[in-house]
Amino acid sequence: MSDLTDDHVRTILKQHRDGGPISRLYATGEIEADTVPALGMLSTQLEEDGRHEDAEQLGDVIGYALSAGERPPVAGWVAKL
Repeated sequence: MSDLTDDHVRTILKQHRDGGPISRLYATGEIEADTVPALGMLSTQLEEDGRHEDAEQLGDVIGYALSAGERPPVAGWVAKL
């Protein structure tokens, strides 16, 4: 299980919102089948761009998403932070 909190996930994802699954995880906590692949593609792009620390942080978010599994939007996601 990932050691990331919901707040850490939002902090990491804030700069990577894409208008799709990454944005939904950031805004609502929702994790769908396309969330992990989107995170993986972004992590790969960041690695290719030399942004290794950002890619590593996204790897942590991938672990968080895999541990949590697919889920609908989380009630109070923003309010509980």
